[in-house]
Amino acid sequence: MFDLIDDLETTILIEDYEIPLDLSFDTVLKFYELLEDDRLQSFEKIYKAFDLFYFGDETLSKTFTFEQKSKAVEDISSYIQKNAYGNSESDESFETDGQPEKLYSYSQDAGAIYASFFADYGIDLLTQRGKMHYLTFKALLAGLSEKTHFQRILSIRSRSVAGLEGEALTALLELQEYYALDSEKTVSNLDNQLGSMFDMLAAQAQSNK
Repeated sequence: MFDLIDDLETTILIEDYEIPLDLSFDTVLKFYELLEDDRLQSFEKIYKAFDLFYFGDETLSKTFTFEQKSKAVEDISSYIQKNAYGNSESDESFETDGQPEKLYSYSQDAGAIYASFFADYGIDLLTQRGKMHYLTFKALLAGLSEKTHFQRILSIRSRSVAGLEGEALTALLELQEYYALDSEKTVSNLDNQLGSMFDMLAAQAQSNK
């Protein structure tokens, strides 16, 4: 979760070792792309995710067990997913400004996100690769104005057709079809996949004891 007081996390503890992490926004987006790859087994995604985030000593990396790497990736996932709003059960029934259903995909909406950052903030995301922390990116994404291409797409996807008829109904349905998401690639779905993956790995570890 974004914090104005404490520094953004760039390390993680594995046993007694403080491990440097690459949590730049493009690395985290690569992580989400990795989750989309249904050709990979869960354990393969763990290994690849750890290698993606870790940029410390390679020799030290080889000494870590799968369980240690899995726990590190799980902790990283929890850190990048945590939100300031909508975390309690009582918040689930409310719509918030942060698009709680996460009706977007980092891969499918990449162009709209890029254009919107440039339009609102004058930020060229291509020049920020390897620099901008993911939580900074996430905060700026949530703060994009309604006039941006990205927010207009979210509005189209979430708009109800109730009460519409004729040309207005046809126009909205055509736009919703044009901007339709692959449901498996939405950020919400990938976040849910993460939880299921770690639950499955934990169950497997328990059964092997």
